[in-house]
Amino acid sequence: MIEHFKTLFIGMLTGIWAYLNPVGGDIKSLIAVFVLNFLFGLFAGLLANNESFNLRKAFRCVIEAAAFFLLICAVYFAGDHKGNPGGALQCVSFITYSVFYFYGVNILRNMKQVLSPTGAAYKVVAFLYYVLSVEFIKNIPYLSNYQTKQNETN
Repeated sequence: MIEHFKTLFIGMLTGIWAYLNPVGGDIKSLIAVFVLNFLFGLFAGLLANNESFNLRKAFRCVIEAAAFFLLICAVYFAGDHKGNPGGALQCVSFITYSVFYFYGVNILRNMKQVLSPTGAAYKVVAFLYYVLSVEFIKNIPYLSNYQTKQNETN
């Protein structure tokens, strides 16, 4: 009986993965970003801030990742069923690049905390962090307005 459920589960999972194949690259790249975010957040907490492992923070990271995966799947599903898979892929791509930006800045911030300020790697990471968090904003429509409003409310 369990073997039948296992076969059914694998068949359903394979069908879902085949349906989501057009956004498979986005899903794989988001997995990489979320793993890096988790690892560098963990390293920053353990090494730079002398914190112990926090299961709640780890679980929150997993929940955030799951929420973005669900959002991407839902956007693709909705666009595909509206007869506009190309538009759905554009929306998924926009969400993916937005996640890359915000989580990328966070990864770089955590990397800065872990690295020695005298090393070359720190200088490279600090430069990339500066470019992404300050200069990059100037060239993206709406992002500078968003950042300004976020700073006002915080």
